[in-house]
Amino acid sequence: MKRLPIISNVSDSMIPYLPGLGRRLAMADDSRNPNEFMDWVLECSAGLSLLTTILATMLVITYGLSIALPLVTLMVTFTLFFYYFFSHPELKIIKKRKDIDNEIIFASKHIIVEISSGVPLFDALVGASEGYGKVSDEIKIIVQRVSFGEPLTHVLRDTAEKTPSPSFRRILVQIANSVVSGANVARSLEATVDQISKEQVLEVKEYGQKLNPMIMFYLMIAVIFPSLGMVFVMILLSFVGKNIQIPLIYMVLIALVLGLVQYMFLAFVKSSRPKYAFLG
Repeated sequence: MKRLPIISNVSDSMIPYLPGLGRRLAMADDSRNPNEFMDWVLECSAGLSLLTTILATMLVITYGLSIALPLVTLMVTFTLFFYYFFSHPELKIIKKRKDIDNEIIFASKHIIVEISSGVPLFDALVGASEGYGKVSDEIKIIVQRVSFGEPLTHVLRDTAEKTPSPSFRRILVQIANSVVSGANVARSLEATVDQISKEQVLEVKEYGQKLNPMIMFYLMIAVIFPSLGMVFVMILLSFVGKNIQIPLIYMVLIALVLGLVQYMFLAFVKSSRPKYAFLG
């Protein structure tokens, strides 16, 4: 991919200050290297911020607003867009971790049952490579690499380093350690799975305890304060003078801000909800 000179110079200067970026991209299943990723972040941020700056300039010309608005818009929107696109791998990592944690218990129990019934470990992994969502996708890659001649323990440890799920990492490391030490894989794996299952139940209970304060905070910030604030403003304006009117553009901006706040709260509540198969 051809790189733009200005963008590439800036991104190359930023790479030394981002030592963990390559690992984050690998965990997010992003095939781009850090330089290509930073080029993409800067290009998208610059393009969208310039577009919003042009819109802000049109508002200045149309409504006679402050000429500083385009400059402020450029700085703020570039920062926001840069943060959003730079956080894109992190969002994919979070989604991948939740997808893995959703099925990790059932996939692990599938492996335990097959090993306990006398099936070899590799064949048990092959059996778990179908039907368990993202976990099966990760196990399928392990099976393919082992089929190509890589040592099983090496593949397990390497996958454990790249997975964003701590639970899946513990499962893989436990299997690798059991294979190396010659211990009973099913027994040691079952103890690890029981511990992970208890931790998931505890996480669900903690989420339930945090939900009520979050809802109360949401009602105060997004519903009560804006409603009372608008009432107080209208009352104050009625005392100051009858000819005072709030421009339509300000009303639209207030409505957009309130909508954004409500969307952020709802998105936060939804994203913080544990995603496990036993929850439905």
